[in-house]
Amino acid sequence: MLVALAAAAEAARLASPRAGAALARLARGAFRPAEARAPSGAATLALGYALAWWLFSPAVAEAAIVVTATADPAAALVGARYGRGATKSLPGSLACAGVAAAVLALLRAGPAGIVAGAIGAALAERVPWRGADNLVVPLVVGALLRWIS
Repeated sequence: MLVALAAAAEAARLASPRAGAALARLARGAFRPAEARAPSGAATLALGYALAWWLFSPAVAEAAIVVTATADPAAALVGARYGRGATKSLPGSLACAGVAAAVLALLRAGPAGIVAGAIGAALAERVPWRGADNLVVPLVVGALLRWIS
């Protein structure tokens, strides 16, 4: 239900300048300038979370969602600080892998799950299309964890 509501709002925002302006005011600056005519990061993130929940067992979906919620922002923060202006950088990817490994260890994923999930998250985070990592990271991590367990 919530995903359907978010999808409807996103479709309205992209289809109608008036609806887009109203949602931008409501969001109070949450949309980036590049999202004016493209799907927002929030919409792709919600879709990624929903797909993970629908496709995987609750334990795997939970792990994939928590990894995405923590490792992807870590990659962005570290990459912005130490990535020398690159959109996707080695420092950002290493931060993503490190945070993903820590989360998976806390969730008791097991050694193979920790390694595979961390590497998968770091590689998925590097997808070059804007916002696609929000969709790809939870699916890759979930698929790897399901395959390994």
